[in-house]
Amino acid sequence: MTEIKQLNWQRDNFENIEKAWEGDLWDRRRLGEQLTNYVDRLNCGAVLALDARWGEGKTWFVRHWQKHLENENHNVIYLDAFANDYLDDPFLTIAAEISQAFKGSNEIDAEEIGDFNSKTASVLISLASIIPMIAARAGLHMIGLGALGEAAQQTYKEGKELYDLASDQITEKVKEKIEEKINNHHIEKETIQDFKNELAKLAEKLHKPLVFIIDELDRCRPDFAIRLIERIKHFFDIPKIVFVLVMNKPQLLQSVKSYYGYDSELNGDYFEKFIDLTIKFPNLENFYNYEMVLKEELYRIGEIEDKKEFNEFYFWVLALQLYKKYNSRELIRKINQYAILRTNDKKKDLILIAVVFDDKFSGNVTYFRKVLDYLIRRFNLQLNDSKYIASILIKKLSGDFGIPEFKIGILVDELIVINEQYNTVGAQDYKEARLKELYLPFSISKLKESQNFSIDWKNYINSGFMLNIQ
Repeated sequence: MTEIKQLNWQRDNFENIEKAWEGDLWDRRRLGEQLTNYVDRLNCGAVLALDARWGEGKTWFVRHWQKHLENENHNVIYLDAFANDYLDDPFLTIAAEISQAFKGSNEIDAEEIGDFNSKTASVLISLASIIPMIAARAGLHMIGLGALGEAAQQTYKEGKELYDLASDQITEKVKEKIEEKINNHHIEKETIQDFKNELAKLAEKLHKPLVFIIDELDRCRPDFAIRLIERIKHFFDIPKIVFVLVMNKPQLLQSVKSYYGYDSELNGDYFEKFIDLTIKFPNLENFYNYEMVLKEELYRIGEIEDKKEFNEFYFWVLALQLYKKYNSRELIRKINQYAILRTNDKKKDLILIAVVFDDKFSGNVTYFRKVLDYLIRRFNLQLNDSKYIASILIKKLSGDFGIPEFKIGILVDELIVINEQYNTVGAQDYKEARLKELYLPFSISKLKESQNFSIDWKNYINSGFMLNIQ
């Protein structure tokens, strides 16, 4: 009876990280420690951007960095911007998170936090004074910044009343509000300055800078993302408060272009005036790190029994990864897809993983040689003009890793032999028979023609939900 290996599915649990940097396959700890040292040396506030492509582990990094900072006695805030972009104005969310951080600090007393909350409410009323429904939709009565006072309650009430007015009444009311805002402009300026002074006074009491991490910016509505960045620079640019904006910057700039028509290529980086420093993820897409990721994932799905183990399946997948160059998230997705489709026939599974990895998979000599050439280069092997590159790999795997056979390699060398032996027009029927015989153990179905080898596999992959695995 065939043994069925159970899959050890794991999901990220960023809310309950017990040990910072555990499972760090990409040496991200070094970047985290460098950023921590940089933040601690800052004598002023700062807005930093952490720029990385989709799938490069931005959230993993900032969540583990958050844990690292907490272990170093920093006050840290993590905010998922995408989860909050239903709001019209992010000012309240930012202020409320800072207020909560102050409450958790033993360096600031409750009375001072109350003063900060009061000034926050005043600024929010000023921001919402033209269209009070902003305050109403933001849910002032539910957020719990503290006792917002009668002014805030009046703003909410006024917003609800405006919502119920007829259109002509709304127009008149808005006009009155605009006139009122003009008349009270100097008061609003003083209100904002009082807020910033109070925030600066409280931040100064912190022994270490407050780090405010804002994730998923590139997934937000463009108008919300831009307003959030603008609010930070205009209201929260305070010494000892460091904002870290996590984003795929080119994607966010494209959203700005699509939404507002602002072209950064022509007019310069839109975010340059708001962001003090952009940090790009170090490019660690080298063989060593991918080997570590592959070991972790193949162990998780039961393809290797030990993380120190090497087998022929591992080296074939490594060759495919070196050829396709997937980022870590894409690589893990491909391995998950394979795990669901796995046949538990070793020869068939070698082809299955190749088709999963590459929708342009072809079972001919040219394709296999192209992929295996990456493994040849990985081992720094000398070909010496040999056309049998697979046999060279088999010798390497057997000698250095104790792997007695390399089935893909044998398949490739046999294909080379068949192409050499049956290269005349009259020999094509014999060639076809040999190819069908050679492919049969690797095929997902009985072959009518050898050219159906790749087609049958692709039909197998495409026959269900498999391509939609996230």
